[in-house]
Amino acid sequence: MDYKIGIVEWAFPFPGPYGLKIAAELGLQGMELDFGEYETGYQLYQPRIQQAYLECGKEYGIEFPAIALNALNTHGMSKDRDTADGMIAVETIQKGIETAQNMGIPVVQLPSFGNGDIQTEQDFYNTCEKVRFACDLVKGTDMTIAVENVLDAEQTKRMFQEVGSPQLKVFYDTQNYHLDRGYSQPAILEAIAEDVAQIHVKDGYNKTISSALLGCGDVSFFKTAEVIRRTQCTKWLFLENYYNRKPLSLLHRDAFELIRRDIQTLRTVFS
Repeated sequence: MDYKIGIVEWAFPFPGPYGLKIAAELGLQGMELDFGEYETGYQLYQPRIQQAYLECGKEYGIEFPAIALNALNTHGMSKDRDTADGMIAVETIQKGIETAQNMGIPVVQLPSFGNGDIQTEQDFYNTCEKVRFACDLVKGTDMTIAVENVLDAEQTKRMFQEVGSPQLKVFYDTQNYHLDRGYSQPAILEAIAEDVAQIHVKDGYNKTISSALLGCGDVSFFKTAEVIRRTQCTKWLFLENYYNRKPLSLLHRDAFELIRRDIQTLRTVFS
């Protein structure tokens, strides 16, 4: 299988349309865009900004395989629909999907962290309700709604049953399950591989997010990579280490050199 290597915009040291030039020079093939925050009007909802990304993406050969609605980590899907956060979550989903359709982006990622973390049965119900709403909005298209959370395999399967849409998938992450819940990363992927759309790759140690280059942490990255290769559950691998933040930024003054190292690791493992 031919894998493609991308990076998430919020982990790239130079976000924005012109940053795509540097991404291409590093050998990256794609970028998962960040839709933006509610408080600043969702920057990617602006037509001029959409056009700037599309023009630069075409010029520098960078694809946009996914868009993340990270505002849902501030205004969570787990909140009741009649609360301020719940209403903002619905607005985020509506406008985010509209933006993805305008830009030809096939996967819309709905994260459940921070204020959207799923802790209770009511959180689960509320989240399923909004994910179902998202799936209804893309019904009849070739778009995918991909949830990112730290539900175990059983609860993930339950969410799929509750939502009941063939267009629902999982956006898997190589550290979050271990970081937030102490789960085995390879075991979780083994159990849900058939439902995975795309994957974030990052590493870390001592319960610290993005604190190690790929393969240098304690989350069994190479074992997880083995499951990815064997199941062929995705073709897109998105770097999500935070290269210009501590502790990773302490490893080298040039954050882009750290990106090069992780790209080389992926090329070695997935060649």
